Amino acid sequence: MSEPSEPRTVVRTGVVGLGFGRCHAKVLSTLAGAELVAVADLDPEGQGIDLEPYAAKLGARGYRDGLRMIREESLDAIVIAVPPRAREKLIAEAAGRGIAVFLEKPFAVDEEHAREMDALCAGFPEVPIMMDFCLRHLPAVTRLRELLDGPLGAPLLVNADLVLPRDDSPGWIWDRANGNGVVNENTCHLFDTLCFLLGEPVRVSAAGGSYLGNPLEDGVGCVITFASGATAVLTGGALGAQAMSTPAALSLCTRSGQARLTGPDHMFGELVWATAADAEPTRESWRLPARWAISENALAHFVASLRDGVRPSPGRAAGVLAVRLAMAVRRSLETGESVPLG
Repeated sequence: MSEPSEPRTVVRTGVVGLGFGRCHAKVLSTLAGAELVAVADLDPEGQGIDLEPYAAKLGARGYRDGLRMIREESLDAIVIAVPPRAREKLIAEAAGRGIAVFLEKPFAVDEEHAREMDALCAGFPEVPIMMDFCLRHLPAVTRLRELLDGPLGAPLLVNADLVLPRDDSPGWIWDRANGNGVVNENTCHLFDTLCFLLGEPVRVSAAGGSYLGNPLEDGVGCVITFASGATAVLTGGALGAQAMSTPAALSLCTRSGQARLTGPDHMFGELVWATAADAEPTRESWRLPARWAISENALAHFVASLRDGVRPSPGRAAGVLAVRLAMAVRRSLETGESVPLG
């Protein structure tokens, strides 16, 4: 792939990992400006996939080896949606060929692994590497970011809630050597959204634990302090009920007003806001993609950025920061103390 400063007409893409990656493949197969060329999985049958007809239905070729796919196909970009411990060789192979990387969260298992991954990615400074923190690309969230820079002013106090259904996480997430828990694997969405809206976090205090007997904490309440002086309180984990459809909520009190984001299916689609001087709140809403297409906006940003020759966002620094926050939550649970992030 050419350097990110050179625009392209169509971005030729591949997907490795057909667990959640099948959702990315389906989006890319019809996304304007993208061409889905190939998909790969070591054990497609384990994902309930008959590889050849599945790939053909998407207009792509199927591989059982992601490295082979990268070597044999002419790709501009690749989605890597395998668990964290299986990524290094794929990233190195793709980036070494100048192929842009769209990387599923979490970025890494823990802080040590995050440093190793960061160093690996830093070895390819011209290659775009984007994290799939898809909530910040939802129109409701980008609109709120605009309002914080405008009439609402700086955020002061934030409350955020995103709790997965209790039976919604694959086994590898609970493996300390791989996913390292639902807070690292999923609550990271809230970490990134809060950092997108509030800036640099400096301290974490947490409570919670393994309420349902999972190997790692499955429910947490956290207080995060930011360098701006803002405070965020969040609830995360995997204690929810499937019938509730993973409601998401985020409310803010700001220097000049108040706002609230809400939505179903792990996403924000409704925004209500007002300044302190307004007589009535403003209500805005957006169409949300299907739950399986939650990354639609993020993938569209990734593809459009590559087509326009600009670097997509967020990059690997956001992935490192989310892992650091998850591990700070773990340390706070273990010690009962607040944990600095400096």
